[in-house]
Amino acid sequence: MNESLILQAANITLVGMSVVFVFLILLVFIMKIMGYVVLKLEKYFPQAQPKAPVADNTLIAVAIAAAKRFAVK
Repeated sequence: MNESLILQAANITLVGMSVVFVFLILLVFIMKIMGYVVLKLEKYFPQAQPKAPVADNTLIAVAIAAAKRFAVK
């Protein structure tokens, strides 16, 4: 009876690991296909490029002053 339980455990382990392995392989292929689709759709639906923020000299001066004031000596 003990050998039967070990065989059942090995069988369940192999089936479970196989299911997970197949799922992960399918996930990789689906992600590659989705990446290809997104690249193709990028031609028709381009994303807006973010504009660079305008630097405010007063904010930069305040940040430098705060860094100098609270710097560890």
